[in-house]
Amino acid sequence: MNKLLGGIVIGALLTASIYGLVNMVFDESSAPEIPQDILAQRRTGMIDLICELQLDLDGQLALGINANEPARMSLAQIDFDRKSGWYQGRLSISEGRAGNLTVLGPRLIVSRPAMFQRFGVTISKEEFVIDRSSGSFTQSISTQDGRNITLIRGTCAQVIKPPF
Repeated sequence: MNKLLGGIVIGALLTASIYGLVNMVFDESSAPEIPQDILAQRRTGMIDLICELQLDLDGQLALGINANEPARMSLAQIDFDRKSGWYQGRLSISEGRAGNLTVLGPRLIVSRPAMFQRFGVTISKEEFVIDRSSGSFTQSISTQDGRNITLIRGTCAQVIKPPF
């Protein structure tokens, strides 16, 4: 009977020790708090981004674009101090004619008025949105006839420059 009672006590102590060790190692209150993504917090200076972009199928169909554009890498930049932004590409808001930046929560919205013909329609506004919570990129155009067409989709990530 003593051996059985001793085994139960040793088993209980061993179980309590393992439980305490696991709680100590995985205790979230003692773990250092991980700051949110730097991109999501930033409101001053510039952010350099690298984006993988591709034509949106619905946008292609809406505009009658037959060319098959492969996904491509593109650079983008958001300048909080100047309240502007741009990204590179053939169908882009370019660095030379950057758009105006609006920050709505985690969304960075860069837009500029336009007035040119492309794809057989008159484009009245260009806009791209980067959602900092997910890294998603969406570029859309507004046409003179009132349509808002998503043209490009993709994902972006912040470029971290090493200290050289």
